[in-house]
Amino acid sequence: MAKATAADKEKRVPKFLRKIFESPKNKAARLSTKSGKANVDATKKMYAAESMFKSAKKAENAIAASKRDTAKTKISDRSFKSTFDAATKAGKSTFTYGGRSFMTNKGKGENKDKMKTRIAPKGSIKKKSSLDADTIASYKKRIKYMKDRKAKGKNFSAKNLKELEAKLAAN
Repeated sequence: MAKATAADKEKRVPKFLRKIFESPKNKAARLSTKSGKANVDATKKMYAAESMFKSAKKAENAIAASKRDTAKTKISDRSFKSTFDAATKAGKSTFTYGGRSFMTNKGKGENKDKMKTRIAPKGSIKKKSSLDADTIASYKKRIKYMKDRKAKGKNFSAKNLKELEAKLAAN
């Protein structure tokens, strides 16, 4: 009788028993192997699709397409500075280098002008109060109390009344 392989043994073990008795270390090793096999299969499929796609194209179209694709992303023989200088000299506001778009100083200036915000007319934006609502309410209550005492002929601090009214007026 032939010896059972590890895969055959694994198939024979019920899943509910594996969940109960399998150690975390063994579980991690099993799942790692499983995901590794899945990754290998996905990679093989991807390579097969790429090679099938390339072989389906005509030779001349494939060459033209590869040149076009590399031209878009290939960094030219010129340095970034020389490309930037050439675009600036030509009066361009943008240029491409290595498949990405960049701005010259002229382009940055134009963009800056577009991004400027409008200035609001003076006095249209109200100044935020330096006092919170509770403090204002407290001051009003104190002023009212002092004025009531004044009306009744009782003692009150004229200095404090004047200060509180000044603070409310400044707010």
